[in-house]
Amino acid sequence: MIMASNPPVKVAVIGVGHLGKNHARVLRELPSAELVAVVDSREKVAREIAERFHCEALTDYRQLKGKVDAATVVVPTRHHYEVAKWLFENNIHALVEKPMAYTIDECQKLIELAKKQKRILQVGHIERFNPALKSIRNAMKTVAFIEADRLSPYPFRSTDVGVVMDVMIHDLDIVLSIADSEVEDIQAVCTPVLSKRFEDIASVRLTFKNGAVANITASRISDKSVRKMRIFCADSYLNLDFAAKQAWIYKKTPKLDQADFHVENLDVSNIDNLMQFVFNDLIRVEQVVIGEEEPLKEELRHFISCIQKGERPEVSGEEGLAAIRLAHDILRIAREHYEKHVPPEHRKW
Repeated sequence: MIMASNPPVKVAVIGVGHLGKNHARVLRELPSAELVAVVDSREKVAREIAERFHCEALTDYRQLKGKVDAATVVVPTRHHYEVAKWLFENNIHALVEKPMAYTIDECQKLIELAKKQKRILQVGHIERFNPALKSIRNAMKTVAFIEADRLSPYPFRSTDVGVVMDVMIHDLDIVLSIADSEVEDIQAVCTPVLSKRFEDIASVRLTFKNGAVANITASRISDKSVRKMRIFCADSYLNLDFAAKQAWIYKKTPKLDQADFHVENLDVSNIDNLMQFVFNDLIRVEQVVIGEEEPLKEELRHFISCIQKGERPEVSGEEGLAAIRLAHDILRIAREHYEKHVPPEHRKW
């Protein structure tokens, strides 16, 4: 007996700027999706992207009523809530780019509305689908310490939020999923540099109830792009490069567990290459074999699959809300620190 396959999900992209046009490209390529329309308030932009990907061009998302099953929301953060709310009210599934919304209240309302309407709500934390992270998930055992660095030049987009909501939010989501524990303490410092409304640099230290600690740095005024994370576990160290889609696993050799072996007592006078000795005899390094999957394609494929199967997304509204809650706590603590230590006449934030 031949099983009938699911028909393609009719989908639209709302907002086809820097990121949205890539949503359109990927959805056009997915066999499980039918790109019906792209929406952008800039008519010329909408027409250009629609012609490129052979779909309808619209300038108002409300014109989607009755035309699609799902949509991705790739508009500025300040519009996420109103657009996603309308989609759910009209029985349309939604993938909302990160951050899910600007306020905690807006996030909660979207979660409740999606549940009421029995619609899928997925949040666009794309790094969850990065093959570098996915490749080492099973190697994480008893996480003790996490270091994350996410740096980039000033983007001149997503300027309606600061670096915490725009950049650090990726690592907040990942760290919450890795630590698998409630945050017990937050130390945070943020400062504006180019912006007069929002922070451009942020440094945060999170302590979790299970004892894990995470140091997270984000900047959008760097002269280079860096997206790296280091995860220290009880018996291993994991090194991830999100940008290069590479990962390494460092593990102790059995020699270190021998009762009579003490590294402090080693006579290394006859060892010519100490680096080679450490990373061969004492620690083994494995570069993980990683596939060539495009994170955005995996994220959107997952969204479409969740709609077809009625399954909960890997990054649901609840996960999106958890990252937003933490971001707001960080911003509150950072502002208190800023106002305490920066004289009023010198404040920019």
